[in-house]
Amino acid sequence: MEKEYIRQIIGIAAIIIGILLFIYPQMVGYLVGVFLLAYGIVELIK
Repeated sequence: MEKEYIRQIIGIAAIIIGILLFIYPQMVGYLVGVFLLAYGIVELIK
């Protein structure tokens, strides 16, 4: 149950990041770094 919840959050975050990258292509490195940091924290908490 909890794993499905985390997958939904990651999916929503990926969609938002994809939209932002489409609008602001120069933010690619920054957003990828933030996404990886958030994913790493979620994995450590589990």
